[in-house]
Amino acid sequence: MTNRKSNTPRPLPRWSNRLYAIATAIYRKRPVWMVSFSASEASLSEGLRAACASTAMLALGNLLHDPVFAWAAIGAFWTCLADAAGSNRARFASMMGFALLSTACGGLTAFASASGTVVAALAVLVFTSLGAFGRIWGAATSQVTILAATACVVMVDRPMHDVREGLAFLGVYLIGCLFAVALSLTVWRIQPFGASRASLRTVYLRLADIAFDSARLLQQRSTPREWATHAAQFRADARAALERSRKALARVPPTRTAARETYDALLGLLTEGEALFAYLIAVSGACEKMPGDEHHARHIRRAARLLTALGETLRNIGADANEARWTHLVKLQLRLRRLARRLETALMEPVKLKSDFELVDFTPVQAPPHFLGSVAITLARVWSTLKANLSLESVGLRHAARVGVTTTAGFVVIRVLGLPFGYWATMATLLILQPSIAATWPRSIERAAGSIVGGVLAAGIGYAIHSPLGISLAVFPLVMATMALRPVSYSLFVLFLTPTFVLVADFATPGASEIAYALTRLGNNVLGCVLALFATFYLWPTREKTDYRAYLGDAVRANLAYLLAALESPRRTEKDMERLRRAAGLGSNNAEEAIARIRLEKLEHSMVDTVTLTVLSVLRKMAGTATQLRLSANRREAHDVHAELRAWVEAVSADIEASLNRAIVPLRHELPARERLTSLEADAVGELALMQRLLTERMREARG
Repeated sequence: MTNRKSNTPRPLPRWSNRLYAIATAIYRKRPVWMVSFSASEASLSEGLRAACASTAMLALGNLLHDPVFAWAAIGAFWTCLADAAGSNRARFASMMGFALLSTACGGLTAFASASGTVVAALAVLVFTSLGAFGRIWGAATSQVTILAATACVVMVDRPMHDVREGLAFLGVYLIGCLFAVALSLTVWRIQPFGASRASLRTVYLRLADIAFDSARLLQQRSTPREWATHAAQFRADARAALERSRKALARVPPTRTAARETYDALLGLLTEGEALFAYLIAVSGACEKMPGDEHHARHIRRAARLLTALGETLRNIGADANEARWTHLVKLQLRLRRLARRLETALMEPVKLKSDFELVDFTPVQAPPHFLGSVAITLARVWSTLKANLSLESVGLRHAARVGVTTTAGFVVIRVLGLPFGYWATMATLLILQPSIAATWPRSIERAAGSIVGGVLAAGIGYAIHSPLGISLAVFPLVMATMALRPVSYSLFVLFLTPTFVLVADFATPGASEIAYALTRLGNNVLGCVLALFATFYLWPTREKTDYRAYLGDAVRANLAYLLAALESPRRTEKDMERLRRAAGLGSNNAEEAIARIRLEKLEHSMVDTVTLTVLSVLRKMAGTATQLRLSANRREAHDVHAELRAWVEAVSADIEASLNRAIVPLRHELPARERLTSLEADAVGELALMQRLLTERMREARG
């Protein structure tokens, strides 16, 4: 494969490893309200693009001595935020759609604001409701419509009394938007495979985390509880990263996949990632079962060293995939295979790294039809989705009404009280409010925390910088950090967004106090958070279903099917086994996420009973045992699985299904003779028996 870049290995420096370790530790210890914190997902390219677009508009305003160009900088920044991933056609549609929508709707709102509070409130109500309603058509449309609504609530604080002056202002704002579109699609084009490469880097970093943490737990002779925590956290993150990578590769335009060379390399890395994920699950299970006595200390130390080397190799593979260093990548993959063979001899329950994995359930995007056909299909989908949501039962419609009423109420309160820069409060309300309580809680807390720290940062910058040119230069790194860290954490996004808006406002109104701006934004953000939380709990609230048995039942069935198939894996195809493994992982992830949302809504643990949490922990162990059975170097053939074990498994599986269907079944099955079972089969029997007992107890408690 031809590679224009240097193939010289570039190992990560020690300081980079230390920074990554610190970021990973913060991620693992983050509070429950912090939804995401993944430093590996930072996008420097997007940050530089947005920073160049915004700073260029401020520099032009400084050159022309026209502070109105601060709005062009804001327009350029918002347009970069509206950029949807995918083909150039999709990116152009999203960015240009935002530019035109925000200019037209924002202008109408500003002209309405000049006609009085009542007319302005009606405009805010209409445009914020429509902006929130755009969620029903998916994330890309929602991103455009909610940003256009944000432009409306910001421009309502700049009433336009003169038509000519107003049109001139809108023209300057539109120039900033169009400049960002042109910069993004011509000079600063995003690589078509950039998102896929970055997602694969995250996959291999998550796999490296599993290897490193397994080595740590092995050396510390950790308890089963610590291994269970490891399985719940690290496997869930790896499964989620793999699913995001699948989606990123599936979104690659057909015109790019036709070349096949780079696309096939990335598809091979994704397939290899799935194989390595299964292998590391089996390895962690084997490590947990290693005896902790001094007789096996040498094996433990050797396995820990090999796992650490495995983690470093996986991390380097991720870095090379992100930088498209294909030749060096092949060398690292060969080293990975050698380490896996050496690790096989170090484990008490040896497992093999398979090389014949097949990527299942992967559906790349279909080639689009001709333009008119594409438009017709899109309009048909828009109309059918709209009809389905024109009902009081629609979550999308209720959410739109909640957002419109709350934002308008906030605007009226601010207008009556005469609070300066009141759009910061309405903007916070608009961006925080989510369809469910569980989604609104973390965003409100993260926004408040980010605003406090960002306000302090803005005050410090204000003391040091006073000239318009200095402000323009200071905005560059702030915008870059805001955009680059947006995928990492909403708190960090708001932290850098706060001083950015403060400095841009200072550019538009020179001579004002930076401390006053920072304090005003902080107070308004807190007010917006309070309004959003009040509306979330008392205005047509949408809660997570407290009966999470459906999620739990799906997870139990998926993991049970995988374990049963693993017991007879020689009869099953690799494609079938991989489909079952993926379904088991997704089922466990979905159940754990549902319970996490319930905890966020209630802010307590009592809603989730101990039995349910234990069931989820056992499911992870079942998946690990199933993968060990599948990859074990010592597994027996299917015809050697004796009839007693097969009959017992079928009977217990029927009892588990009955418990999931809310029927109480007595515990009456004798365990198979242990001397006739392999160690892995004995583990599977124990986990199935524990699962049956837990679900039976849960049903008895529910009946009681």
